Amino acid sequence: LTDAEMASAPNDFLEKALFERLAEGPANWDMIVTIGEPTDEQTNPTILWPEGRNEVKGGTLTITSAMPNAEAGSFKINYDPLLMADGIQPTNDPVLLFRSPSYATSFTRRLRGI
Repeated sequence: LTDAEMASAPNDFLEKALFERLAEGPANWDMIVTIGEPTDEQTNPTILWPEGRNEVKGGTLTITSAMPNAEAGSFKINYDPLLMADGIQPTNDPVLLFRSPSYATSFTRRLRGI
């Protein structure tokens, strides 16, 4: 969207677009994981890794239905990207490390209706 389109769009335009998209059928998203090498930058997400890195399909997310935000069961779930399975460790990327507290703040504000 252009800046002008964004300025004139209602706050829930993405939610409406999702409902319209799902009326046509399921929405699918493939999670492709790029396997880094020891020399790849891990603390600055603005630096692209070189092409040719191994990629693995981690799975497919399929969305078949949606409901208005406040009615959804996920409305009261706080996503924390630093809660990881045993054997998985986060990088020292400061943006990643900042997400946990910022997502918690967003979750609290959402529950309070702020």
